[in-house]
Amino acid sequence: MKRLLLFIVTVFISCPNGQDTSHRDFWESLDANERIAFVEGVYSGLGESLKVMNEEAMRQRKQDRFWVPPFVHEHSARTLREYFPVDQDLDYTLVAGHLDAFYSNPDNAHIAVMSALFIIMLHQAGETRRANELLLVEQKKALKGR
Repeated sequence: MKRLLLFIVTVFISCPNGQDTSHRDFWESLDANERIAFVEGVYSGLGESLKVMNEEAMRQRKQDRFWVPPFVHEHSARTLREYFPVDQDLDYTLVAGHLDAFYSNPDNAHIAVMSALFIIMLHQAGETRRANELLLVEQKKALKGR
């Protein structure tokens, strides 16, 4: 019984006014160094994933010269490449600053960090129209029912 009471009190303390935490709250809970490390970790993971996918495609082609990557492989690789800016080195501090600016808008508070990064990278690549369309879709999804 004491454990149940402690659990209930903990829930009320950690969730004031019954509000759920947003992705912006997560982002703002990180200090400047953690934000940069987070962005660097995301991009290191994406880069490694893309590298593994490309190596697997090369291995398959060596075994069978008529092998063609399935659509899901090509689509996944294309999507991963869109997270990286075109023809420039990635400045993690700058990307973290873009995320700070992105989450300064209250309409973006419930948009996932990965979606926010994708929107930012589309802007960096010059695909402003597509980035803005995706932003509107994500805002509509995030604000639905609020």
